[in-house]
Amino acid sequence: MTTQTGNKTKSKAPMVFDMTSNECIWSKAGVVAHRLCHNAFDCLSCSFDKAIQRKRARGWHEDGLEQNQENYWTSENWQNTAPHKRYCRHMLTGRVAFKLCPNHYACARCAYDQMLDDEGLAEPTTLVHMHDAAGFVVPDDYYLHPGHTWARVEYGGRVRIGLDDLAARLFGPADEFRLPQLGMAVTGGGKELAFSRGGRQARAASPIEGVVVARNPKVLQNPAAANQLPYDEGWLLLVEPIRLQRDLKGMQTGEEGVAWMEQESQRLSDQITADTGQRLAATGGRMVPDIYGAVPGLDWKHLVHEFL
Repeated sequence: MTTQTGNKTKSKAPMVFDMTSNECIWSKAGVVAHRLCHNAFDCLSCSFDKAIQRKRARGWHEDGLEQNQENYWTSENWQNTAPHKRYCRHMLTGRVAFKLCPNHYACARCAYDQMLDDEGLAEPTTLVHMHDAAGFVVPDDYYLHPGHTWARVEYGGRVRIGLDDLAARLFGPADEFRLPQLGMAVTGGGKELAFSRGGRQARAASPIEGVVVARNPKVLQNPAAANQLPYDEGWLLLVEPIRLQRDLKGMQTGEEGVAWMEQESQRLSDQITADTGQRLAATGGRMVPDIYGAVPGLDWKHLVHEFL
């Protein structure tokens, strides 16, 4: 059984991890008026970007669209364009320090753009800022699912997912993770993140519907990593989402996420007291890293039912 996360996420635009601004790159480039990105900077699937590209193909001047000039953005004209008008989209969004676009903003054919996307499949290196929540921690820019998993929307629209801190500490270090294979579909809320400990089985929910594009080899080789660093090196899957905005509506982030985690911490403490007569206390401000292993008499199946 999972508890609802209270107020749902209100913003229509997905919150992209580690981005200082969600302004559309065409707006930042000065091509259009101020506009926010509603597609997690996944320009290749963005209908607005496609409309701009169609206009560009017919010829675009500062004063507006010139219907009669079919090849205004030729290579020669592009190279003669002022540098501040052809900054790379990854620079405009703060992903890289400096880069000029050599490719007429045709990102689908850009080797540099592909390289950055490939790097996104690798181990995340950005420092995650945490907030205390009654013995557990909640990271900035993460969405928390009622089934104690998380989703992190990354540049380009892909979503990294894993177990949250409560699930990681409650069930302790796993012996094995059984995760969907590359190319397989996962459903939002589907119990497809399987793990085991001492012969006991559990399944956590995928917070996002989509297709698996990467699995964390570190967790597959060393399952305890998901317990030690659940929001960072302990991630489980990288997913290409299908209905991202719909799935995010049922999750919490920011201050609401912290408040929800505090409520869940109290619910867990009450559950343990009722089941065992013991009180769950945080050590030094944090819960013990292995609650199931530290508190005798806990019922594994009951915990799975209540918190996953």
